[in-house]
Amino acid sequence: MMRGVRLLAAAVALACATAGAADLPQHPFVSTGGKAQAWLKPDIGELRFDTGAQHTSGEAAAALLEEVAAAIAATLAEHGVPEADIDSSELTKKTVKLSHATADGATEAALLERHYRVQVRDLARWPDLVAALLARDHVDGLSVEFNRTDSEQVNRELMTQAAQDARNNGTLLAQSFGRKLGAAVAIARGPLDKVAPGIFAETGSDRPPVARPPSRSSYAVPPAIPFAQSVTAVFRLK
Repeated sequence: MMRGVRLLAAAVALACATAGAADLPQHPFVSTGGKAQAWLKPDIGELRFDTGAQHTSGEAAAALLEEVAAAIAATLAEHGVPEADIDSSELTKKTVKLSHATADGATEAALLERHYRVQVRDLARWPDLVAALLARDHVDGLSVEFNRTDSEQVNRELMTQAAQDARNNGTLLAQSFGRKLGAAVAIARGPLDKVAPGIFAETGSDRPPVARPPSRSSYAVPPAIPFAQSVTAVFRLK
């Protein structure tokens, strides 16, 4: 049973209302939470990285950055990434101080950076693509993220399961006090302490944590990724 669950009679709710929770139900109620989680194999990945070029001449820096961009585009195309899945529109321009003056006396340089977001839909080609990018100069800050193309459907199903879990928990708790669970009168995707601080404060859960899969390389495709939904509800007691 969740520690955060509270079974309150109407008199207790009324007393709490005078302390700043006037919107709480004025009838016997029970608040309870539900959770649902699944580990599923990803079928799409996203790569994020930066490329850059620096030169005392802004035009020369821009030309060098274009050369880098052409090489990156060729690498992505070689590994089956279509142009539609490449977003490299964000460009940053800076002026940086040089640690030493150049031969022509320049003390500053133009630094141009281009930011990439690349969708990879064929994860079978992922390892070779990542290795090719890591081997290239001018590729920095590589980060990865994995997902599923049906993630919206997955989360809808998990929300339904979390809602049923909340009702099951509420039913069990109500039965423990010789009552029956009625209709839901308040529902939140997060903890109800956001609605009524101090009344529904979360104190933790007695449920054991879900086991995590084995550790993996920073860039490798994981065997599974987590999806989770939680819900908190207030039910009328019969």
